Amino acid sequence: MANFAYNLLAGIPDIIASGGYSILSAVVILEGLPVIGSIFPGHIAIIAAGFLAKLGVFNIFIVIGIGIIMNILGDIVGYLLGRKYGYGLLQKFGKYILMREVHIEKAKNLIDKHTGKAIIFGKFSPITRPLVPFAVGASGVHIKTFWFYNILGGTLWVVSSVLVGYIFGASYGAASVFFGKFILLAIVISILILWGYRFVNVHFHIFKKYELFILIINILSLWVLAKTIQDSFSKSSFLTNFDISLNIFMAEYITPFLAKIALFISTVGNTEIVASIGFIIGIIFLIKRKWRRGAIMLLSVVLTSGLTTIMKDFFMRERPLNSLTTAFDPSFPSGHSSLAAAFFLAAAYIFIPKMKSWVKREVCIVIVVLIILAIGLSRIALNIHWASDVISGWGLGIFVATGSILLVRYAGGLFLRDNKF
Repeated sequence: MANFAYNLLAGIPDIIASGGYSILSAVVILEGLPVIGSIFPGHIAIIAAGFLAKLGVFNIFIVIGIGIIMNILGDIVGYLLGRKYGYGLLQKFGKYILMREVHIEKAKNLIDKHTGKAIIFGKFSPITRPLVPFAVGASGVHIKTFWFYNILGGTLWVVSSVLVGYIFGASYGAASVFFGKFILLAIVISILILWGYRFVNVHFHIFKKYELFILIINILSLWVLAKTIQDSFSKSSFLTNFDISLNIFMAEYITPFLAKIALFISTVGNTEIVASIGFIIGIIFLIKRKWRRGAIMLLSVVLTSGLTTIMKDFFMRERPLNSLTTAFDPSFPSGHSSLAAAFFLAAAYIFIPKMKSWVKREVCIVIVVLIILAIGLSRIALNIHWASDVISGWGLGIFVATGSILLVRYAGGLFLRDNKF
């Protein structure tokens, strides 16, 4: 399993290179279609392709060629659909992805007054990009006019987007030396998450105010995870020395009584038990048609379990030799900590807001935090994990759970007409 995980991760560039052009083609062409185009991240795909081109995964000229051709083809389909069905199609189906009437009216006015500018500059906005070609067709603009401005705008958009990714790729090597590869990756992912959250909230108004706090926790947990990975496998770092010092401390001062308590907590917080309970709860919610609750719980426990296993097999870190109990899988990250964080955080998000008494809510939040801490600390007390294993497990579990909450909130807001949680 360890060799499989390592070979899989090592072969990711080849996997991307072999199927990446097809994926890029599909995403870019689909983004040009009305209604459904809003949910396809064509701009991100083009920028990412430019980044990968600089890293040697893609050929930059092929990326630019595919981007231009597929963008033009997608827009032509949108134009022809607009000519055939008119604005009625947007008014009928746009509501299912929260495409508002005001967006349609703005597109109409812009096209009537400034057709060329609308086609060109409409490329550079994720809201107008799938909307403008259809609106141009619906407005009766001649196809020759559309061809000229669409090719010009598509070429400018693709080339500039690819260059943005390519330039970022050029600075990746130098930046990774300064920040560290894992920290730099966390920075990139954080920027994408923040951009996505802001974009969704500005245009679709899906997230509630308190979910900004969830976003902050999501970003912080990602940074904790990245920093822990980077420091844990450095030859000399504060966290490495802390691991050793805490391990020695626990070996000297943990009494048999405390060890029994730690073993009990660790047994109750066993990964199989926590994952099974979370899976059952998620299935029950789905059976009761509580789609969001079920999806949040299932995504949290299933993704955390899977990512924990992959990371263990990839890093292959040995456990402390002086542990008070036995375990045969790799040490990093702690599965007990990651599953506990993911499960109890998801459960808190699902159940605690339903409590009417604010006192009960606050008490339950404290209890949840204490349980997560207790399960992780029990693994350190038994010296079956290094402290960094537990910290990384907390970071991973919290990141997955909060990410699942935001993702399900977004998907539910787009596709479920009934906004009841």
